Amino acid sequence: MRILHVSESLDPAHGGTPAVPKALASAQAGLGHDVTILTRDEPGRAEAIRESMAGIPDSDKVTIAGVGAGSALDRFANRSARAWVAERAHEFDFAHLHSMWSPIPHGAARGLQRARVPYTLCPHGMLDEWSMAQKRAKKALHLAIASRRTMRSAAFIHALSSYERECVESFGFGRPIEVIGNGVQPAEYESVPDPEEFRAAHPEIGDRSYVVFLGRLHPGKGLDLLARGFGRIAGAHPDARLVLVGPDAGARAGVESAAREGGVADRVVFTGAVYGREKLAALAGAVCYGLPSEHEGFSVAICEALACGTPVVISPECHFDEVVDGGAGVVVPRDSSAIGDALGAMLGDPDRARAMGDAGRAMVFERFTWPAVAQRCVDLYQQHGAR
Repeated sequence: MRILHVSESLDPAHGGTPAVPKALASAQAGLGHDVTILTRDEPGRAEAIRESMAGIPDSDKVTIAGVGAGSALDRFANRSARAWVAERAHEFDFAHLHSMWSPIPHGAARGLQRARVPYTLCPHGMLDEWSMAQKRAKKALHLAIASRRTMRSAAFIHALSSYERECVESFGFGRPIEVIGNGVQPAEYESVPDPEEFRAAHPEIGDRSYVVFLGRLHPGKGLDLLARGFGRIAGAHPDARLVLVGPDAGARAGVESAAREGGVADRVVFTGAVYGREKLAALAGAVCYGLPSEHEGFSVAICEALACGTPVVISPECHFDEVVDGGAGVVVPRDSSAIGDALGAMLGDPDRARAMGDAGRAMVFERFTWPAVAQRCVDLYQQHGAR
């Protein structure tokens, strides 16, 4: 099958959404399909994008096509993407558009509609109540002039979770909705590195037990609550540490303040960004992974932690019900007391935590790997009219 993915950006600096088309397209190419990604040219970021794809299996089989930034009017009207697709639509059997509010997917949709090439769009969590509350008037205008038309013409809409399906249904687009989660690269997790690699690189942790967070230190991730929860049970676990792995995106100051208030400022470790095998070692060495986020579409970081055999303590707003169903962790309210109790239970019973981690690892390898996700998507393309 000839598949086109469309994403505004592939730059890893733009968070988790650009990672999805890169991984999904590569996995589909690995299954033998002819796959292209259409994206915006990003001067000065080409090397970072190449590096972010270097470790993805079969990424070398994917064609990357770029369109220029153009004028402000061009970006608003999506002309460059529309023209690119109009010229080449005959080369594709199905298209997969990513993101709700970015210009390129909607420009591509107009070209696909004219050429009668079927497509799906994944909102990536951008239609839930939390997301819609941000810049509400601007999004309402976008729905009126662009995105509603795109959604109503889709062969189906790709939701990342059952919760996202409910959110999409509330808009009444009138199209079928298929739930397909994201995944991890199974080869990357078949042999999890020795956690001592991470501990050796961060002697302030040493051989102590620790709770880990991995991702951008963003205010929406609830890291101040995580620090407060840790502070509530720190006295019962005097050797434990809270380890935050990732670049600061505005949350560090709040975490430091919460840690000082809780008397654990000297027990919160900031490692900065960590990649590759060291990232996996950081996850594998933790008693549990904490994410009391106020909003997640589909958290790949949760999958990564589980794939490393690490159980998770997450909020309901992560919308990852499979954690409870699979016995892979706990879901607790975004309340420091509840979070603290859950962290304390993990630290106090490492055997139980390890069993939950093993269950989570088995679940991820069965349901949430990119090859499995890629095949599921291809099956749905065929069911929904691929040429």
